[in-house]
Amino acid sequence: MGCKHIQILFGLLLFLSLPAWSQSLVEDAKAPLNLGDEEGVFTETIKVIGQSKKIFVLSNNNQLIGQGDFISVALNNQLAARAVVAKTHDGQAGIKIIKIYSLAQWTLLRKGIEVQIIRGDDSMFGKKVAQKTEPTEEAPKIKTEEDLFSLKDVDDSGDLEDDSKRHIKPDNLVSFAVGFLDAPLPDINGGGARANQFTGTWGYQFADNWFGEFSYSDAAFEGYPAANAVVGVTTVTGRLKYNFKGPLYTFFMPYIGFRSQTIDTDAGTTGNPVVDQQELQIVSELQKVGPVFGVTFLRRLVPGWFLKADLGTDILNVGAAIEF
Repeated sequence: MGCKHIQILFGLLLFLSLPAWSQSLVEDAKAPLNLGDEEGVFTETIKVIGQSKKIFVLSNNNQLIGQGDFISVALNNQLAARAVVAKTHDGQAGIKIIKIYSLAQWTLLRKGIEVQIIRGDDSMFGKKVAQKTEPTEEAPKIKTEEDLFSLKDVDDSGDLEDDSKRHIKPDNLVSFAVGFLDAPLPDINGGGARANQFTGTWGYQFADNWFGEFSYSDAAFEGYPAANAVVGVTTVTGRLKYNFKGPLYTFFMPYIGFRSQTIDTDAGTTGNPVVDQQELQIVSELQKVGPVFGVTFLRRLVPGWFLKADLGTDILNVGAAIEF
C-alpha cells in the first residue's frame, strides 16, 4: 500500500473517531458533581444541634477534623453551610456555623444524619455559591470553646447574624424565675408576710439591643391578713429594656415599665364588720397599678442559655432564660 493510501486511511479513521470523542467530552462536562468522589471529602454524623442552630457537634470518626479548621457541610452533594471547628474531644468535634450557603439544604440538617465534610478550600464545589469563605493567614481561628460566644471576627458578607451591633443575636428571650413578694402592711396581729412568686417572661428584640417584654407573675399569701385567710396575687407587667454588654459574658438591661397587680382573696368574710373592714384594708394594699423601673442581669452559661436576675421596684427574683 502506497504512502498516499496510508494517509487517506488514517484520515478516515480519525474522522470517524471524532464524534465519539466529542460526545464523551460533552457527557463528562454534563455529569453531576459527586462530592464523595473528590479528594479531601469525607462523611460524618450530626450528633447534636444547638437551640440556635449555630452550634453543631459532629462525629470525628475519620480523625480529619482539627481545632481551628474551616470546613464546609454538604448534604446530597450540595453545599449547606460554612463552619469553623471550635473544639475536638473524644471522637467528636464542636463547630460553629459562620455562613449559610443554601437555606433549602440548611433546613434539611437533622440530628443523626450523615453529612459530607469538605476541609479548607471549598471553591471546587462552590459553583452555585455567590461568594466563598476560605481561611487565609490573617483569618481568625477559634482556639478555645470560649470563642464560640464571639462573632466579632466572622466575615460580615456571610455571617449568620445580619447585624453585628446586637449583643444578643436572636430576637426572642424567654425566662422562668422564682422570687419573693412581701406584703406592704402587717397582718391583723402585726406580723409581716412573704410569699413565693413565680414569674414567666417573654422578651422580643424589636431593634438593636432594644427589648419589649411581657411578664406574668403569680403568688399566694396563706394566713394573711388573718389566720384562715388566703390572698392570691397576679401581676402583669410590660417593660422596655436596653441591653448593655458587660465582661465575662454578662449583660445588663435597665428597664422602665408599667405594672398591674390584682388580688383574689377570701379575706373580709368573718361576719364582724370591724374585722372585715380591717382585713380588706390590709389586702387592698397589695393591689398596685403604676410605673416600675429596675435592671435585669444576664450571665451566659452555655450557647443559648442564661442565668437571669431581676432587681426592680416591681420584682426581685432569680431564674434561667433561653434565646431563640
